[in-house]
Amino acid sequence: MKTIPDFESDEETAVWFDSHDTAVYMDDMEEVSPPTIVRTRFPTKPIDVRLRTDYFEAIQKAAEQRQIPYQMLVQRWLIEKLRQEAPDLAIPL
Repeated sequence: MKTIPDFESDEETAVWFDSHDTAVYMDDMEEVSPPTIVRTRFPTKPIDVRLRTDYFEAIQKAAEQRQIPYQMLVQRWLIEKLRQEAPDLAIPL
């Protein structure tokens, strides 16, 4: 049975894995669970905005074309406009 060698650095490890077929080493590899993804949460505040029905429907269609929720599209558009109108506020991405 072949075993994976010990490596001195991450770079050495990457070079080795890039140049070897790892199928023959499967029995030697430890199974790991997927990493936990931690999203950074920024404080948010819900707002209530009244729109004409046809405007709202147009926003929904535009979001659907981009395959994103309409709320995300509205937020992107608002941030884009805020950056144009008030660039000194330095709104982070």
